[in-house]
Amino acid sequence: MKTEDLIGGLVADQDRPTISVRQTFGFALPLALLVALCIFSYVLDMRQDFVDALATWRYLLKLLVTASIAAFGIMLVFRTARPQHAPVDLVKWILLALAPLAFGLVVEMAALPKDQWSASAIGSGALYCLSLVPLIAIGPLAATLITLKRGAPQSPTAAGAVAGFAAGGLGALIYTMHCDNDSPLYVAIWYLSAIGIVTLIGAGLGRTWLRW
Repeated sequence: MKTEDLIGGLVADQDRPTISVRQTFGFALPLALLVALCIFSYVLDMRQDFVDALATWRYLLKLLVTASIAAFGIMLVFRTARPQHAPVDLVKWILLALAPLAFGLVVEMAALPKDQWSASAIGSGALYCLSLVPLIAIGPLAATLITLKRGAPQSPTAAGAVAGFAAGGLGALIYTMHCDNDSPLYVAIWYLSAIGIVTLIGAGLGRTWLRW
């Protein structure tokens, strides 16, 4: 059977795989979040000023940014599970996911003197962010890859990257409960780098795991 015929048959029968994908994700995500929270509670502590931080715009923005990445990432998991959605369509959604961060950067750079930008961007504990976000994201990455395995992504590598993007967002969202570096400049550099690591891991795994 030609590849074009196979894709056409999958598109024509898209209702069945879509249900399967959603059912798989609905079962896998709670387990993945439980694993992520267990890793978080074992390795890290809640930030001491967590309640006070909820009253600051920088921390709320950090929650919004990571939640936006996680939410758009999950949406893209469902889209890329269908073979009719080309990887080129992903860019606009990723840019939308990062829109809150772009807004926060504008506000932060307007509020801070230029001589404080570097210190805010470097922050403290960057290596923790780069290592622990991917660690926390292990469960969500497994859940998103298993979910995509139930579909028929047009590009296994791109689908794996989407799985990593979504998982990285979830890992970063959970990590915010520990991290006390709230500057959008810090988030733009270190959080996105950590999510990028998970995205690359997902792409590598998806290249073989999601091949059909």
